[in-house]
Amino acid sequence: MLILFLGVLLTALFFLHIKSAADILCRIIGGFSVLLIYNALALHFCVPEVGINLFSAITAGLLGIPGGALLICCAIFL
Repeated sequence: MLILFLGVLLTALFFLHIKSAADILCRIIGGFSVLLIYNALALHFCVPEVGINLFSAITAGLLGIPGGALLICCAIFL
């Protein structure tokens, strides 16, 4: 149900503001890519890995560096 709601929301956003939708989607994809790179490097430097899912990709993508730091702190302390 959540995926259906998000799909309708993104479709409406896309047709209303194409530039905004493209910006949000690019940020989410960028956050996902940064998490993939971080996890690949985490294996070699003995730092905790961060789980990659929709929530973590959105957090890292929309919040940028503070969002990535938040995810790493959550992985360390939780």
